[in-house]
Amino acid sequence: EHKRPVTSRAAENLFWLGRYTERAENSVRLAQIALRSLHGEDQSSPALLNWLSESALKNGLVLPDVPSAAQSPRVFERSLIAMLAPSSGATSVGFNLRALSQAAASVRERLSQEQRNLIERVLDGFSDASQQLSADAEYAPQEALNALELTSEGLAAITGAQTDRMVRDDGWRLLSIGRHIERLGTLSQALADGLRNHSLAEDGGFEALVALFDSTITFHAQYQQRRDLPALVDMLVLDRDNPRSLAWVLGTLRSRLSKLANTVQGE
Repeated sequence: EHKRPVTSRAAENLFWLGRYTERAENSVRLAQIALRSLHGEDQSSPALLNWLSESALKNGLVLPDVPSAAQSPRVFERSLIAMLAPSSGATSVGFNLRALSQAAASVRERLSQEQRNLIERVLDGFSDASQQLSADAEYAPQEALNALELTSEGLAAITGAQTDRMVRDDGWRLLSIGRHIERLGTLSQALADGLRNHSLAEDGGFEALVALFDSTITFHAQYQQRRDLPALVDMLVLDRDNPRSLAWVLGTLRSRLSKLANTVQGE
């Protein structure tokens, strides 16, 4: 059987293409959750605000010297919005989209023209929108949310193309491995932080974590109005049918690694 060779350079760029695709998705989702929470029913919850602040800092959405959302919600919000653009210098949404575009450009021979164009449109669209955010603090959060929503839709199309329109060779497996390493790190850290600062004991913190795992619809379909830790662990940690659960991610990583060239199954 003839296998398409993967150079070390292509392997590295495909791996990082996967990581930055997932990182962009996670940063968009976290920014959306933060902006909505700051104007929602649970905006006065210290545990939720501390979790949001910690997660935003660890994911590069705000800089270390920014006051937490619990200390100064409006300063935190304005800082998060200001850091969205690729030119902000922060490793925020815009930075991740630009890094995704650069990784894609380095492996353009492995991506369809349609897929390359899509990545550029998402980056350009978000760059334009983030630079035109209103200076009026009252309107800026909704404008930012609108830009993030369009970007989320674009990223869904990008991940769909990676999943459905690429040959399952070692290059694609490295891309997938990059995605799932990024997902595992981000989601397990968010879960650990939620447990440590007790944000999961409140409805707002519980819903925010389920939303970051992109499992809201799945969770409520299975558990209706439950908000308890056993249900959360079952869906987000142990469920092998939920592609956002830690068990599913680990199982997929193991499968991808076992199928890489020169890797013996079971090692």
